[in-house]
Amino acid sequence: MGYGLSAAGRVRHGAAAALCCALCWSAAAAPVEGLRRDEALEPARAALRTLQFDKALALLDTAGRGGNADADYLLGLMYLNGVGVAPDAAKARALLGEAAGRGQGAAAYVLAALRSTDRGGAAAAERWLRRSAALGYPLAIQSLRAHRPLLDRETVGATDPTLRGPWVFDSVRRDDVATLRRIGRPSATVRDPFGRTALAHAAEDGTVDAARALLALGADVGAVDKVGTTPLMIAAARPDAAITDLLLGHGARTQTADAAGRTALFYAARADSAANVAALAQAHAKLDARDAKGYNALDTALAVGATAAAAELRSLGLHATHAIAAEAGASGKFDPAHPGVIYRGWPPLALAVVRDDAPTVERLLAAGGNANLRLPQGGSLLQVAADAHAYASLKLLLAHGADAAAANPAGHGVLWLAVMRGDDALVKALLAAGLRPDARAAAERAPLVAAVQARHAAIASMLLAAGASTESVDARGRTPLMLACANGDSALVADLLDHHAKVDAVDREGRTALWYAAAVGSADEAKQLLVAGANPRVADLRGVTPLHAAAAQTDAAVIAPLLAAKAPLNSRDAHGDTPLMIAAAMGRTDVVKALLAHTPDLDARDHAGDTALIAASRGGHAGICGLLVRAGANGALRDGAGVDAHDVAKGRGFAAVVAALSKP
Repeated sequence: MGYGLSAAGRVRHGAAAALCCALCWSAAAAPVEGLRRDEALEPARAALRTLQFDKALALLDTAGRGGNADADYLLGLMYLNGVGVAPDAAKARALLGEAAGRGQGAAAYVLAALRSTDRGGAAAAERWLRRSAALGYPLAIQSLRAHRPLLDRETVGATDPTLRGPWVFDSVRRDDVATLRRIGRPSATVRDPFGRTALAHAAEDGTVDAARALLALGADVGAVDKVGTTPLMIAAARPDAAITDLLLGHGARTQTADAAGRTALFYAARADSAANVAALAQAHAKLDARDAKGYNALDTALAVGATAAAAELRSLGLHATHAIAAEAGASGKFDPAHPGVIYRGWPPLALAVVRDDAPTVERLLAAGGNANLRLPQGGSLLQVAADAHAYASLKLLLAHGADAAAANPAGHGVLWLAVMRGDDALVKALLAAGLRPDARAAAERAPLVAAVQARHAAIASMLLAAGASTESVDARGRTPLMLACANGDSALVADLLDHHAKVDAVDREGRTALWYAAAVGSADEAKQLLVAGANPRVADLRGVTPLHAAAAQTDAAVIAPLLAAKAPLNSRDAHGDTPLMIAAAMGRTDVVKALLAHTPDLDARDHAGDTALIAASRGGHAGICGLLVRAGANGALRDGAGVDAHDVAKGRGFAAVVAALSKP
């Protein structure tokens, strides 16, 4: 039993001739009636395309009761696979039987596939297959002629273009990774009527696990829709940066522009998503990119009142191009080389500061001058001194009680701005003048966090030497040590560890610094952390351990130190996946080899019933299938849909995988 037909069911010459006659008759059948039947289903198809499943079910039910076989076929697939409705296998078979009885060839083919999995169902499967072929269904004809296996149970419904898209998009919206994996590669390639892929839908819905699964299935991270929008642009408009980080980690390009010339940074700016602005900047997005109208991202933020994004962009050194007059008064920056209008109304103390006239500044402060004086533009004297690099005045202002945490009109303090601009000399001068290394405005991240995120390692080291706290965190709860590991900066990691950074602190997703080092394949950083006592067994909130994270990388170097430190080789994440399953599914040959050297559980199953061998087979990874078979993986095991690795490979036409599975 299985997906293949018995010897008695093979096509003979006479049967083939009869089949050709049947096909000729089918091609000549009344096209007008078929057109009417198709038009009757258009409202239901439109409801499916817009994911209005209740409406689609009602319309299909009405059409089916009226004798429309295509309606019964689609309804049967929906109930079979639980697309927008609770799965009901009995009802599905009844509907498919009705459709096949009315001449729907695809329904007969699905019934053949279903009956082939029933005990003693081979004969019935053969009858339905011949019925489907006689009705002209191409897959049935191919199966008979080539003696190929029937439709894999796991892709039932995914072959129908009407249902495939809605099924995938609904699964993405529900973050249903198991279903996306069952559908397989079509999940990664399907598009909606606007040209958006499932990955773009995941970016919009914020379903991180679905996005990760689609990428593993081969989704194009740079795919564009009809107006040039990429998944990264859509993700950038979200309030958090989780999917943005995921896409960037898979090679999404920050410089790609849509039809209006806008990059992902523009989308983040318009949505007032400071988190995504920071993530894109850290990925080296071009800050001064212009759209088709000549505007930059800061112009876009200012135009819609996106204050948080505007502040983040300003902190990165970006200036508005179409709001120059307004920005001059709010930037807090002053030019001592051009006295005149810009300094109109300034008190003597401010003028002395901007010139760095230390004797005058000291005299005025001693006479009662206010070190926390605010200028008409809103900036503080301390900010004036910082912008003018008036280091002597800086020291005097701080000595007379200037508030180091005072924010400028954009909400930023003097040290944070110096850090984000990468102004080493100013940071050094501020610290030397007595400014605390953790001084910041209320709405800011700690300067050390900002320095690490901006990859200003020299400044980060200055702050550490001055006593900055290593326990400060960003909006996602990540410490400087985690961020340095994610950046692959081993020198800074060593510096942080020397300053007693906590190695096993966890962020809001339960991830440690070791997790981040493993997730980017940083073997050097992983070794440093393990020597410092990092625990390789800590899993994040989704059950993903550092070894799971490392298994997804192309470089296997980080695997050895983790396993040497007793990282759990067969641990399961929230989906039941082991590190070996992840590496096998993603085609990481070197990682699979490294894991096999430590004798992992070859036949462990995830929640969908997949083994590492089935996962590798589904992805077409012949080399990995060969490695697993030679290591002793059981090729006869079947997943939750009743198929084994050989069935999957043969059904998908992966000849190299079939060959690898057949070798002793």
